[in-house]
Amino acid sequence: MSEIQSSVQSYALGHTPEAFQRLLVQGQLFNPFTRRMLSDAGLRAGMHVLDLGCGLGDVSLLAAELVGEQGSVLGMDTSASVLQLAHERAQAAGFSHVAFLVGNIDEMALTQQFDAIIGRLILMYLQEPAAMLRRLAKLLRPGGVLAFQEHDIPSQVDATLPASPLWQQAVTWVTRAFQMAGVESRMGMKLCGTFLEASLPAPHLRYEAAIGAGPEWAGFEVLAGVVRDLLPLLQKFGIATLEDIGIETLAARLREEVEGSHDSRRSSRPGHASRRRIGVDRAGHRLVR
Repeated sequence: MSEIQSSVQSYALGHTPEAFQRLLVQGQLFNPFTRRMLSDAGLRAGMHVLDLGCGLGDVSLLAAELVGEQGSVLGMDTSASVLQLAHERAQAAGFSHVAFLVGNIDEMALTQQFDAIIGRLILMYLQEPAAMLRRLAKLLRPGGVLAFQEHDIPSQVDATLPASPLWQQAVTWVTRAFQMAGVESRMGMKLCGTFLEASLPAPHLRYEAAIGAGPEWAGFEVLAGVVRDLLPLLQKFGIATLEDIGIETLAARLREEVEGSHDSRRSSRPGHASRRRIGVDRAGHRLVR
């Protein structure tokens, strides 16, 4: 079984309508970071881009804006229902240069080479991310770009000031569920080592966080939404009961507890962004450009 296939079959967050809605809200927090990462990585007009594990297409659409109609973006995911929504979003945005493909990267006979291969929150779900990076590098043109954005979930446990016990508890639930499901919750911190393990040059790294204030901040819904998506695993592993969680009121209780302090600040940390431009000489060695 392929590593992406095995990972997606046990995808911790599921493919429910509630999960889709949570991803859309999450994108509101993370898209500014992702756009900046892609731009700094060198995505520009005319480039041909592969978006691995594209989901609802947030990253694909950001890339499409940067490469323009002279370029192209191919989003790949294993869920046909997710890609249908991504296709509808691309059409609504007027992007004719974006296409989506159902499948696993290591099972598809891709003959096209790309100027950039990108992804957001995808390596954390793979059993062997370094092996995947090695395969992806072979699909890059000389001077091509690998750019991935990943979480550092445990660092969010102290992301409120003053401390919020309920926020800390929710982040701990998420972290434990991911760990017990075999998901790398600290992939953002492990990006450099993963690139080196893949025999690639050390990537450029950046750590960014969305900081919110006020009752309308979307971070409350995002965290509660992740907990909702993980309910089956939280119960399966005996981490928490439905009564412990109180999912229907969790977002409101998070907001109430955090907003109860006049000096509260929250952050949602999408983790590290890595990017590396790869060249290939005639002997097949990878060079930093």
